[in-house]
Amino acid sequence: MALRRPHRKSRHGCAECKKRRVKCDELRPVCSNCSKRYSECHYEAASSLLWTNEDAPSRSSAKSGSEGPQSAHSSFSTSNSFGVLNQLSGPDAASQPIPSLNLGDLELMMQWCNSTHQTFSRNERVDPIWRVHVPEEALSHPFLMHGILALSALQIARTRDGDRRPAYISTAVAHQNQALAIFRESLSDINESNAKAMFGFASIVVVYALGFPHSPDSKDPRACLDDLLQVFTLSRGVQQVLAQATPWIQGTNWEVITHLDDYDKALQEEESLALHRLREVNQANSTRDPAHDLSVFEAILDHLEDMTAAIHGGLNSTTAACRWAIKMTPRYGELIREHNPLALVILAHYFAILYRLHPDWCVYDWCVRVPKALWLILDDDWRPLVHWPMAAVYGDNDTHERDASGLK
Repeated sequence: MALRRPHRKSRHGCAECKKRRVKCDELRPVCSNCSKRYSECHYEAASSLLWTNEDAPSRSSAKSGSEGPQSAHSSFSTSNSFGVLNQLSGPDAASQPIPSLNLGDLELMMQWCNSTHQTFSRNERVDPIWRVHVPEEALSHPFLMHGILALSALQIARTRDGDRRPAYISTAVAHQNQALAIFRESLSDINESNAKAMFGFASIVVVYALGFPHSPDSKDPRACLDDLLQVFTLSRGVQQVLAQATPWIQGTNWEVITHLDDYDKALQEEESLALHRLREVNQANSTRDPAHDLSVFEAILDHLEDMTAAIHGGLNSTTAACRWAIKMTPRYGELIREHNPLALVILAHYFAILYRLHPDWCVYDWCVRVPKALWLILDDDWRPLVHWPMAAVYGDNDTHERDASGLK
């Protein structure tokens, strides 16, 4: 004769299972039987809080409490109120995987929406593009999402004090590496479906390069200049991406980010005087040296004058720095690499103008380090031409001459 399989008696089953005379597994707030039948599941009032994972009280203790009218209202207890969620979830809810939260990425996205996007915002019309529409576009393009998270992590690392700075730098590098790996696959196929994402990420790349710490402990001024030239080289490549993506953006809600507002071409008096002096030096060099390329430097000075006026017209420091780098001619980059004195003097003036604009987090260090590096590279014949940029950044001449012994 087969032995009867032992089973645990249900002493605290729900009212519905008792009514149906079936075994109740006593799961709270809704047992399995009621969940499958979508029935109303309620327990005696004295045991209504068993779903909080406490041990079930004995029958005697349950009877010691008040009975009668209280049990009649047990279906309205807290436990059974939450039981409605089980019914909404359906009978297979227990088998569904539990979604996990990446709190680190959520923190970085909050940083973007609250702060980092402002690095690109020039006005109220541009701000919604970077704050809202760029993250929306990133939902369909992982490389843009990684770029957003990378730049947000970098900004936290550069603007917050604390022991977690290296961790944020590592996070930024990891996201940026993933972004670049995916981004490169689309470089040969910029089209209507990915143009916005390509434009957004290309813009982020330049700011990331500007904001990433470069040789902070180097005492060699040439190392600072080499770091800057790397950013300029990257920007030239970005310019090609922007040029290919822009036609697809024209006529969309993103078009506003491709145009600058009109601005007054007038400069402040001291800036006008500084530029006039540089133009005189350019003319004098052309007279003394037949190999001096007068037209190249005239174009550079025209660009400097235009960008200076745009800055006073409302262009923020980051946008100004990016546009300077993107629109810089390859020849000017070569002149900087060759340490051409006039090319270096012009560069010092530009960063001094940016500094007076109260530069953003990703530009500030350049505005401090580049003029000092250029001062150290130039000889005594050319240093008088950078007195104005040095004074604009460091104050009186004595101060910057004393500080010229090293780079911060």
